[in-house]
Amino acid sequence: MNDFINNVSSVSDLLKNFSNKDKLAILCYLWDEEKNVSDIIKCTNLSQSQVSQYLWKMKLQLILESEKKWKEVYYKITDKKTLEIISSLKKIFSKWN
Repeated sequence: MNDFINNVSSVSDLLKNFSNKDKLAILCYLWDEEKNVSDIIKCTNLSQSQVSQYLWKMKLQLILESEKKWKEVYYKITDKKTLEIISSLKKIFSKWN
C-alpha cells in the first residue's frame, strides 16, 4: 500500500486524462490500434489544434507514441496502465448498454 501512496502524484496525473472527455474519447479510439490524426479528428469532432495539443501532452506523459508514415502521423497507446484502464472501463460500461 505504501508504494501506491508514494505514487499518488503519478496516478493522479494519469487519471487526469480520463477525467477530460475529449482526451478519454481519443484514448478509447486509440485503444485497439494505431490511428492517424485525420481519423482521430473525424471520430472525435474536435479541431485539429485541440487534437494535436492533447496528443502532444499524452506523448510527453509517455502514454502515446507516434510514427510518421508518408504524410500522416499515426499514434498508438504504449502505456500498459492506460490500456488496462480503458479495458476495464469498456467492460464496466458495456454492461450498462
